Amino acid sequence: MDHVIFFGPILLYIATVVLVTVTMRSRPEDSEYFFASKRLGVAQALLSVVSSETSVATTVVFPAAGMKDGYLLVWLLLGYIAGRGIVALFYLRALYESSGLTIYRTMSANHRILEGSYLLAKYVSGGVRFFIGGYALHQLLGGPTYVWIGIIAVCVAAYSLTGGLKAVVVMDQIQAAMIVGTGIFLCVTLAYRIPAGSLAMPAFVDWDPSHATFSPIMFLGGAVLSIGSHGADQDLLLRILSTRSFRSAQRSLVLSGFGAAFLIGMYLTVGYLLRYAGAGDLDPKSPLADHVMRDGSPGLAGVFFVLLAAAAMSSLDSTIHSTGAVWKSMMGSTRAGWNWSALSLVIMVAFALFFIAAQERTPDFLALCMGSMNYVNGGLIGIFTVFTFGPGRLTRAGVVAALVAGFATTTVCEWAFAQAVPWTYTVLLSSSASLGACLAASLLRRRISATSSSS
Repeated sequence: MDHVIFFGPILLYIATVVLVTVTMRSRPEDSEYFFASKRLGVAQALLSVVSSETSVATTVVFPAAGMKDGYLLVWLLLGYIAGRGIVALFYLRALYESSGLTIYRTMSANHRILEGSYLLAKYVSGGVRFFIGGYALHQLLGGPTYVWIGIIAVCVAAYSLTGGLKAVVVMDQIQAAMIVGTGIFLCVTLAYRIPAGSLAMPAFVDWDPSHATFSPIMFLGGAVLSIGSHGADQDLLLRILSTRSFRSAQRSLVLSGFGAAFLIGMYLTVGYLLRYAGAGDLDPKSPLADHVMRDGSPGLAGVFFVLLAAAAMSSLDSTIHSTGAVWKSMMGSTRAGWNWSALSLVIMVAFALFFIAAQERTPDFLALCMGSMNYVNGGLIGIFTVFTFGPGRLTRAGVVAALVAGFATTTVCEWAFAQAVPWTYTVLLSSSASLGACLAASLLRRRISATSSSS
């Protein structure tokens, strides 16, 4: 009976993947394969965005943060909401009204520089998250990590390459319902186990500026990070650009901030409750997974397995879809979009397999790769800001200068000191340096061109 209870959710999820694969089909045209013919509604887009940014790390990082620090990350969530509001109000219109295949083609005529940089950072950060998903399933059920990576890749290929963005969005909505339902179930059951009167007031504010959780900088860092992740990242923005109208795009983007805050807040609560639920000495790095394995409930273990698999699949299908569009744009290809998404899937599998060996040799290397998008985000934010607020001022020199400044600033913050600069400060410094470098280089280039023309 325990085996039936455990495998029930797994078989149901597999049946769902098969059903979506069989019933969802996309024509090869870019407008349908990559943008779902711009027919997504507000609810579809925001659920897809929230689900796509939910990776396996959500069930690892946020419960651990909640168990350790209470609700200090609430300021990060408020920053997420503010940042997406800023993108919706000031940045989004030019991107939504463009007919370009990628946002980088819209931003600059030198889009290949942006697209190449984006691809490298995305494959590193996405590949390591893909590896973490396979590794988490290995820990739960056993078997080699590379086998689970292969299984996830086959499942994602089945529905995403044939159904395009429409199939990806449907699977995202299913995953969103699963992670919310699981979070509510965990909160209720853990709260029931806590002895009366044992809960202590959680922390909400940190006024120590030396901490990464310093509340004012946490809020600003979250806002700037959201401008990068939801304004200058092809991955998460693709769903927003596929809505029926600009107003729908604005609403879905703003509401996704509240949705993400709700979801993350729920898993912070799970971690906070685990501290008092009498679960014993849980692994501080992954308390929820440790709790599930110790609990002994086959139903909870089965649901958690599906949650991990779905999160890994959602992150992967989102990444290969967005990077497939970037590949096609960068190569100027007329081939159908699924060919480039398939290429991207192969590259992602290769990176995930590489991280199996890399993690065994140097665990710190894994942490470096998790933050690899930080090395590009600052430059993208600077370029995106100049493109939005300084029409006509963005030059090739400015694009290169912004990417170099963002990479250099992040490298200094991460490696130049005995202890790395808190990421909240790093994202602010990197974005500011990139914006300044982009403006200065663009202005200098224009002056040189004007001087050459006049002479």
